Amino acid sequence: MDKKSLVNVSWHKFLGTVLEEWLTEVRITVQTDFLIGSEPPRGDILLLRNQCSRWNKKQRERLPDGIRDSNASHVLLEFKYSESINRDAFLQTLGYDNQYRKVQRLKEHQLQSFIFSSKTTQSKLLLDYVYYLTYQDGIYQSYNILLRSILLISINELPDTLGNIPLKFFASKQSERRKSFEAFKEGRLKKISPKLEWLLHGLRKIFTLKGE
Repeated sequence: MDKKSLVNVSWHKFLGTVLEEWLTEVRITVQTDFLIGSEPPRGDILLLRNQCSRWNKKQRERLPDGIRDSNASHVLLEFKYSESINRDAFLQTLGYDNQYRKVQRLKEHQLQSFIFSSKTTQSKLLLDYVYYLTYQDGIYQSYNILLRSILLISINELPDTLGNIPLKFFASKQSERRKSFEAFKEGRLKKISPKLEWLLHGLRKIFTLKGE
């Protein structure tokens, strides 16, 4: 893969495959193409579905901050890798959240939606949409009644806990990615599948092509 090819990388599917290999072992279903309405979503969106009644201890250890604290059995993830979060991202996520809830006939507490951002969220955007930092680094929630159910996760700001390591491979800051690469080399991601190991090695090569 050369540098020009990186423009066409489907980053949400790359993230989805990494999370699938990381979470399937603890009975969490990860999907990158699924029906919300009459056809699959066209955005960079993922679905996590708990096969248990609620997250158990092993699942919580592998889930990123914010998601592990949710009691929802269905989780929608809007992933922004190269784009900054903007008004369209909020509208799109709200649309997916509302439509998926209706199609699946879920109650409000059964679905939680998140926007993951590889880039550090700009303070002006947080101010415009009334988002505030929760008690967890990198996790933002809004006072706005329409956006209160949509949490923002700034990958650059997440701590280096076990559940965050696979996610931080997609951080925009080199220093944050390197922490995940080092954790991977040191074997902190224990008993991972050969496919996940291959994927993470592939990510390292991709970022090397980007000039790091």
